[in-house]
Amino acid sequence: MLSGTVMAMVGRRTGVALATAVGGALLLSACGGGGSQEGQKQDDKPAKKPSASATAGGDTRQAELASRKTGLGTVLTDGKGFTLYTFDKDSDGKSACAGKCADLWPPTTGTPHPAEGAELPGKLGHFERADGTVQVSYNAKPVYRFAKDTKPGRTTGDGVKGVWHAVKLDSGK
Repeated sequence: MLSGTVMAMVGRRTGVALATAVGGALLLSACGGGGSQEGQKQDDKPAKKPSASATAGGDTRQAELASRKTGLGTVLTDGKGFTLYTFDKDSDGKSACAGKCADLWPPTTGTPHPAEGAELPGKLGHFERADGTVQVSYNAKPVYRFAKDTKPGRTTGDGVKGVWHAVKLDSGK
C-alpha cells in the first residue's frame, strides 16, 4: 500500500513538473524568449539594420543583363534571355507598377551587371521600390519582364496598351 501511495505522489509530481516545463516553454516561445524574433539573428544578437548601400545599392542578389536579336531588333534581356520592358507611366527611378500590375509585369530585381561578353550601350542602375525591393533600371528607366512571354526571345509585351515597350538597344531606347 505504501509503495502505491509513493508511486501516486511521484506520478503527480512528475506530471506537474512536466506540465510546468511545457507551459514555460510555450510561454517563452510566445514571448520571444526562445527562437528568433524579427530583427534578431538566431544567436540573439540584434540584427544590423541594412545600410543604404545594402538596400539601394549593394543588394547581394545579382541581376544579370544581356541582349538578344529579335524581330524588333536587339533588345535588353535578363540573364535567361527574357525580353525586358519599360512602362510609360514610370518616372526616372520610380516605378508606377505595383500589385496586379507587378504580377503581370514582374520587376527585374537585384543589382544589375552585364552578362559575360554582353555589350550594353546604356547605363545600368537600380533604385529602391516602395516595397523595399531593389529594381533594375536601364538608362534610369525601371525594367520589367512580361509574364506572358513564356519563352526566352519572345517580345509579346512590346506595345501592350501603348504604354509597354521592349528595351531596344539598337535604337537607343
